[in-house]
Amino acid sequence: MKPFSHLVLAGLLVLAAGTLAAQTIDDAAQGRTDLALGKPVVGAPICKPGEEASKAVNGKIASKTQDKFCTQQRPGWLRVDLQRPTAVSGFTIKHAGAGGEPVSMNTRAFKLRVSPDGKAWKTVVTEDRNTASVTQHRIATQQVRYVELDVSEPTQTDDPATRIYELEVW
Repeated sequence: MKPFSHLVLAGLLVLAAGTLAAQTIDDAAQGRTDLALGKPVVGAPICKPGEEASKAVNGKIASKTQDKFCTQQRPGWLRVDLQRPTAVSGFTIKHAGAGGEPVSMNTRAFKLRVSPDGKAWKTVVTEDRNTASVTQHRIATQQVRYVELDVSEPTQTDDPATRIYELEVW
């Protein structure tokens, strides 16, 4: 007979696996495919080599130094080209805390803008008091080709660097 602690641990693992499977199914049911994953992206000048805009759409959050976009330009910005008009209904942004950095480095104030052609832009999200490490923003579904993240306050402090681990579009 197995000791009680092994049974509890086995039960927790089954529960965790079930939760992960349920989350994956829920994401698929809700159409949560990351439309920005691997798409062309440009951004403000980087903090240092290895922190290019492409890191914000690579689908990875490996560490504080390998998989983030970082810029000290104000406003900081990223622009993703979805390569064709696409139905978009929301965004997930993974800020500094999602990558293991202090939550005081999470993006405080930003806007998300969309465009069908790269010329006419519409602001669809305005956030002025964010503290969360991961934010989700639903919008009315619309056809867009370009998505832009504009950061006016990069952190909760006076640190000048914007740190974005992922900008997901769904």
